[in-house]
Amino acid sequence: MVRLAGMSPWFFFKSIFSAQLVAFTTCSSFGTIPAAHQAITERLGVQKEYASFVLPLGATINMDGCGGIYPAIAAIFIAQIYGIPLDWADYLIIVFTATLASVGTAGVPGTAMVMLTVTLNAVGLPLEGIAFIAAIDRVIDMARTTTNVTGDMAVAVVLGRQQQPVPES
Repeated sequence: MVRLAGMSPWFFFKSIFSAQLVAFTTCSSFGTIPAAHQAITERLGVQKEYASFVLPLGATINMDGCGGIYPAIAAIFIAQIYGIPLDWADYLIIVFTATLASVGTAGVPGTAMVMLTVTLNAVGLPLEGIAFIAAIDRVIDMARTTTNVTGDMAVAVVLGRQQQPVPES
């Protein structure tokens, strides 16, 4: 079995399940910080200093699923539904906008729809296409948030476990 940071994946996921459940039900990276902090400090032994730095930073800028991948895929999907051809410049704009959105998206429920409107507007796609996605957005948001929060906790565990005290001179 592969071990990262000195623990099995089974133990890692078992230990963080409660935080993942909070992320799944609330769709809020910010709202999950206390549960994630408790899971990795009390159950996985990460120092509070590492958890207190990595988790809020991750909740702020690690929105790859919400702000990065989702608007790009949704914009291409909407273009295909409406039969609007995209050229390479449109794809570059989508990638650029989605990348900026992944850093600038707030960790609260529903912000991906706002980022999607920005991406669609940047490429000139009809905003009415959001209606095709709005019905399933909440379910997708649950999975995206859980993935983002799990990544934040994994980074905190790996960093916290790799740091060794520096000997004094």
